[in-house]
Amino acid sequence: MTEADPSTQPTLADVTEDCPDCTTYIQESMKTAYRGGFKRAREYYHLKVPVVEKLREYENDYTIVAIFADWCGDARKVIPVLSLLEEQTNFEIRALGGMVKPPYGEFPKRNWAVPPSPVEVDTFGITSSPTIIIFRKDTGKEIGRIKTRPRMTNTVEDEILKIIEDSLKEEQ
Repeated sequence: MTEADPSTQPTLADVTEDCPDCTTYIQESMKTAYRGGFKRAREYYHLKVPVVEKLREYENDYTIVAIFADWCGDARKVIPVLSLLEEQTNFEIRALGGMVKPPYGEFPKRNWAVPPSPVEVDTFGITSSPTIIIFRKDTGKEIGRIKTRPRMTNTVEDEILKIIEDSLKEEQ
């Protein structure tokens, strides 16, 4: 298997710059039918303070992009956590919600209908909701992603920290 050419890999520059942050998306852009569930999840979740303190060390060096379907149960668990994280740190967290399944008969040819789903769904090869992509600000390169839910740790904030710290180890 050959490795992909890094010059053809999409970067942070391929993400719509004017998309809202998670909190703004939930409050202003999300369909009303889904908004209540996201707000309730946000009210009841408590970020792990030691992890947030550690993440603050990296807040100016990384951007997080969340791509998701508003109706997705896993997004309802993850996106409120990102909303809290952006409030308690200076992380730039962009929210690209509104993913829509393709018309009947197009699956498995296409996982998502673009449009009306954000164009980034195709750009970044998104196959599941939510997908959280972490980018280095200085290079714009993706350093890792969380698909659907954390796999290596118990919480989203732990997973983000692990991805960042693992990427730093790889650079050494």
